[in-house]
Amino acid sequence: MKKSLFGIALLALFTTACSDPAPTPTNTAPAQTEPASSTPLGDTSQNSLDWPGDYEGILPCASCEGIETHISLQADNSFEVKTIYLGKDEKILKVTGTAVWDAQGQKITLADGSQYLVGENQLIMLDTEGKRITGDLAANYVLKKKSE
Repeated sequence: MKKSLFGIALLALFTTACSDPAPTPTNTAPAQTEPASSTPLGDTSQNSLDWPGDYEGILPCASCEGIETHISLQADNSFEVKTIYLGKDEKILKVTGTAVWDAQGQKITLADGSQYLVGENQLIMLDTEGKRITGDLAANYVLKKKSE
């Protein structure tokens, strides 16, 4: 008798465990989801560094004394770049827009196509393929964050 009661209880358990769950009420409003390219999970430059701020430096230039560069990054990803070609016209060229982060949250691309690796208190200019510049002048492609 105990075996048959045990068997019935076990059968009832399996029967209810395999049935579809009860339907849940649904909202009539469409669900809002985050885009797939939102902030990546884990520690990245985008979510763990204090990257908003002003960066400056003089980048190498083949046809002038250097490119004085000032980049202002805001927490909403907006940016402003001011460049001056030293030893040439020396007028200020200004570009504004929204910086786009890569999927890994490490690099930003600006409106002019330039790419930077975001590091602790620095932006490192990348080549046209998004790779770090190597060689003797590599250290000259770093913009330092201005202390406030």
